[in-house]
Amino acid sequence: MRKLLIVCGLLFLSAASAKAQEGRGFEVSGDYQYVRFNPGNGASGINCQGGSGSLGAYLAPRVGVIGEFGACKVTGLPSGLTSHELSYLVGPRIYFPTRGRLFPFVQALFGGEQFSAGATGLGSASSNAFAMTAGGGADVTLTRHVSFRAIQVDYLYTHFAGTGQNNLRIQSGLVWRFGR
Repeated sequence: MRKLLIVCGLLFLSAASAKAQEGRGFEVSGDYQYVRFNPGNGASGINCQGGSGSLGAYLAPRVGVIGEFGACKVTGLPSGLTSHELSYLVGPRIYFPTRGRLFPFVQALFGGEQFSAGATGLGSASSNAFAMTAGGGADVTLTRHVSFRAIQVDYLYTHFAGTGQNNLRIQSGLVWRFGR
């Protein structure tokens, strides 16, 4: 996990130096997120609600490198049980040129995920795994520097305990742009 965070940091530094040379800009977003986890092996899915934040450095007007950190808490558990998820992802995002205020995009992010669970009186445990997302969304421009992320829908793949899980992630929030 430490190596992954170092690689993510290096990507941001390289993106920042490219930004200084081309003047393309940055974006920061804060989002509500809903994740539907499907553990597999016949187990029923679980809902997880929380938030995420991202930082993007744009190397060209429409192509950027995005780093994202998200967290959510599993809902609907019996009393005395808790569970939450943390994700840390990085990858490319491409916006499509349009006329007007709507800006659709696609992205593919790669990184890791930590899933933790605990029970009152018994303690807690956590597990780390590979994670990746592929999806897209649309931003609606409100002002020159602020946009509303109307929707972002991602396929979220995780690989815990030697088994792959196919999950759904939905996000919505605000985006602040600098120098773009």
